[in-house]
Order: sequence, then C-alpha cells, then structure tokens
Amino acid sequence: MKETVNNSYLDSYPNDIYFAKFYKTVPISMPTLESMGFDVIEQSFPSKTVRDDLVREYHKQRDFPSVLGTSRLSVHLRFGTISIRELARRAKNLSETFLNELIWRDFYMQILWHFPHIGHGKAFKADYDKIAWRKDEDQFQQWCNGLTGYPLVDAGMRELNATGFMHNRVRMVVASFLTKHLLIDWRWGEAYFAKKLLDFDLSANNGGWQWASGSGTDAAPYFRIFNPTSQTQKFDSQHLYIKKWIPEINSFEYPSPIVDHVFARERCLKVYQKALKG
Repeated sequence: MKETVNNSYLDSYPNDIYFAKFYKTVPISMPTLESMGFDVIEQSFPSKTVRDDLVREYHKQRDFPSVLGTSRLSVHLRFGTISIRELARRAKNLSETFLNELIWRDFYMQILWHFPHIGHGKAFKADYDKIAWRKDEDQFQQWCNGLTGYPLVDAGMRELNATGFMHNRVRMVVASFLTKHLLIDWRWGEAYFAKKLLDFDLSANNGGWQWASGSGTDAAPYFRIFNPTSQTQKFDSQHLYIKKWIPEINSFEYPSPIVDHVFARERCLKVYQKALKG
C-alpha cells in the first residue's frame, strides 16, 4: 500500500482560506470521563502527541495489550483533533505497518460510502444474513460485563466498560468470541461498542465487527475462529494485562468458562456451513 500513497494524497488541504467563515462561539470545555459515566482508572485523556519512537516500533509492540505499543490516537482521529494527513506523512517515513492501519481506516470509510447497506444493519456479504444467530441475552450480558470465564475476553470488556477504550488486539478477540463462540449476532456487539467506545467511528466499528464475524470485506474464510487461550499465550503470556483488569483471576470468585472452546468451534462451523452452503 505504501508505494501508492504519494504526496498528492498526503499534502495538507489549504483550508486556512476558510477560517474567517467559522462560526464564532465561546470555548466549550471538554467533558470529563466521570461526567459521561465512566469509572476512570487511566490517569488522563489520551495525548495527541505523536511519538516517533512508538510509531517506529509499532509493528513489534502493537499486539501486546500490557505494553504501551499503540498510539491511542484513535479518539483524536475520530473527532478531528489531529490531522490524518499529517499523521500519515509521519507514518510514511517511520512505519509501513502504522501507515497501513491508517489506510484501513480510510478503506472502511470508502466501503461505507459505496455500500451504504452496511450502515443499516446488513452484512456486506448478503449470504451472512442467513446465519441463525442465538438470541441468548444472559450470555450476552456475561460478555458485556466481562464474566465469560475467558480472562483475555473479560479483561478487554472490563477495560472498555471502565475507560471507553480497548486495545485493538483484544477488540478482535472479544468480537470473535461473541460472534463465533457464543454465536450472538455481530450487530449486538457493534451496538455495544458504539455505546461504550470513546473512539467510536461507524465505518471502522462496522468494518471490525463484520471482519470478526466473517461477513465483511475480508477474504479470509469464515472458519477463522480465535482461540482465547492461545491468544492469551501469544500476547499476554505473563497475564500482566489480565491481572490489571481481573484482580480476582486466581480466586473462586472468577467464573468458569460459559462455553467450551472445542464445542463452540464445532457449533459455529455447523451453523455457518448450514447458512452458507447454497
């Protein structure tokens, strides 16, 4: 992707000629996380400072939720408090992986524009609307509350509920778990994320959830089902992230898994195959 991103796409738009036309008003204070109902654990709102060292090492550290290996700039990109072109110019010189992630963000915006049905509760691939989702509200609430018995899933949901943020690797794990392990409609998860995420963006959120369920633009087959245990071994082997969000992890208070991984995987494959066999 990097080779096709030239300066004509990255140069800043000369918008200063329109500054005089801005609506003039008194400054509006930024609402606090507390005022929006979050139990704030993190120290402060994510900075919009771009750290070159972090971007350079992004490809090595981005998948480990216990490490400050991502930029946390998504909320600023969402609200336009940082220039996407300026960030892309920096990324082009520092990290192809980081630049590719910015390109994916733009890609999902283009998908929403050209295929507007995905913004109205429809799968990008129409056949995936035939899947017989389970309408299990109790298990959905266990997922929402971080009580599934799968530590990486639960840690992610608790981080989301407490701060309005979730590490990107963990977002993929929790989304896969809801759609594949619990066979609960991706639209339920999409709506919950929309309610909780500070960096909520319709196109990116929809694209991520349809990617997880297999119904989106991704070319990978639907039988990609993340194993939460192996994901933990790969990306949080010392349980640093998990222990931060689940202090009772080693006590009897922590619940047993609500579904067996092997059983869930086989059930998912059967349901998907039945819906898509035609």
